[in-house]
Amino acid sequence: MENTNKLEKFFMSEGAFAVFMALICSGVFAGTSIFIQYHTGSFSTTSVTVMLSEALTTGSFAAVIGYTGGFLLARVLEGPLVGILDIGGAIMTGVGAGLPGLLLSMGYTSLVENFILSLLTGAIIGVVLAAVILGIRKLMPGGYSSMGTDIMVGAGNIVGEWFGPIILIMAAKFDIWTGLGAMLGAVLCHTKKSPIIGGAILGAMIVGYVAFLLGFTTLGIGA
Repeated sequence: MENTNKLEKFFMSEGAFAVFMALICSGVFAGTSIFIQYHTGSFSTTSVTVMLSEALTTGSFAAVIGYTGGFLLARVLEGPLVGILDIGGAIMTGVGAGLPGLLLSMGYTSLVENFILSLLTGAIIGVVLAAVILGIRKLMPGGYSSMGTDIMVGAGNIVGEWFGPIILIMAAKFDIWTGLGAMLGAVLCHTKKSPIIGGAILGAMIVGYVAFLLGFTTLGIGA
């Protein structure tokens, strides 16, 4: 019980938030690097990914930077006030498309196109965003409610709980191994009385990656 309390205290700390932000942003930013090289791996929505693809083709990044930059700014300002950072708007859209587009437009192509550098760049971005969010939170005037939450990263609404079956179907359509992984993860979460969406996503990623390493699937790379 004591170890559990210590672990919970760590997860709710500001330091853990910075670590998680670094890891999440690193993965999302590197996903864009994979997308540029292999046309798969983007974490952004379809519409944003299409905008990014068009920008890569034409060399004009103004539209994608303007659109996604607004999302990133709004979500970073909103997060400390409501206690919830919207991963979709702040990270998947802003960090996954807007900031890579900005760096590419400025000529810093290696930071995006080189996979290792993209991981490091994303991690640095995550730490900077965490510092900004925590700074805003500390400067927030007294009397403003954060809806009873601490620093929390989440989808922001209960609708996410209904996405589990959709994830299972899409994983199965993509590849038999990712579908199997998604099913196993969903079953595990269901036995723990937790929403199945997290288990489905993690299961699909883990089993799909292992299958890729063993040569059972190409995961669409090079297709």
